[in-house]
Amino acid sequence: MKPVLVISTLSLLVLAACGPATPEEAPAVEYRLVKTETVQSGPAASLIEVAGIGAFRDETRLSFKVGGVIERINVREGETVEKGQRLAALNKQDVNAAVSQASAGFEKAQRDLQRGKLLRDQEVISKVQLDNLETAAQAARAQLSQAQFASQTADIQAQANGVVLKRFAQTGEVVSPGQPILLLGSKSSGFVMKASLADKQAVHIQLGAKAEVQFDALPGVKWPGKVIELSQAADPATGTYGVLVEVDTRAHENINLLSGMQGRTRIEPANFNGMRSYVPIEAVVEGDNKAAWIYTVQADNTVKRQTVAVAFIQADRIALIDALPEGTRVVSTGAAYLQDGETVKVQE
Repeated sequence: MKPVLVISTLSLLVLAACGPATPEEAPAVEYRLVKTETVQSGPAASLIEVAGIGAFRDETRLSFKVGGVIERINVREGETVEKGQRLAALNKQDVNAAVSQASAGFEKAQRDLQRGKLLRDQEVISKVQLDNLETAAQAARAQLSQAQFASQTADIQAQANGVVLKRFAQTGEVVSPGQPILLLGSKSSGFVMKASLADKQAVHIQLGAKAEVQFDALPGVKWPGKVIELSQAADPATGTYGVLVEVDTRAHENINLLSGMQGRTRIEPANFNGMRSYVPIEAVVEGDNKAAWIYTVQADNTVKRQTVAVAFIQADRIALIDALPEGTRVVSTGAAYLQDGETVKVQE
């Protein structure tokens, strides 16, 4: 009977082991963590961005009207000058000699004319001869006036308050008439950025359009500006249209802008005032120049894969042809791993 008892006891142990287990909690559902951004509204047209060079609006090459030996140059590059300040002068020995010669010629022509009038009254000379004497006197007067003007232009004076940008000659050099001696930038004319536009850009820009200017030497620093000149005819050599953007230097008065600095300007086109929806470029899962695929977050935190038409790309954002509803949220981080209809957890 003892063996039967052992078997029964083992059977009870086996049945106990196969009985219902203690209930355990179900594992928590884990959702993919994403970041979102709300769709923003922005201009309906893309800013027109072109490279340019900074300069004073008025930069004048100063020279002598007559040739000669430079007696002195009173300024050097970078120096500030005031209107009327004497900047350079020629040795006037040759110029004064020319004035004396022209003056003597004029006086002789005047005497000949007076004598000719007396002789004509006495009918000693003909009317034609008297006319010739009058013509000679007029020519002598013109030569004297020219010599006197040349004497005045043997000095170079500043026509406005400004700064010496370039010095092309040195004291003692022999220069020819019209040869540049100094390049003067007028401070009163303001500072501008000079740029060139393609025809498809120029037709969308108007005088007074707002702009933004940056220089390569000063990354991150921006100046407000506006269009103050726009060519109405293309440059025959390049086929482009020149534009001048006035730089508001008051925005950074402590920064000294130099003529010749390279940079870029972004100009508002004529149809800039309309509005479009903008989404961050990192929200795009796939796309090309005409369409993009993004995920929008629904009210129940599920995501919906959506195709949007692209109007243009502006910096780090994409402008859409058709506006999205106000307040739409798009997945900006983590979109590449999502599936349509998936529930996500939004990281604040």
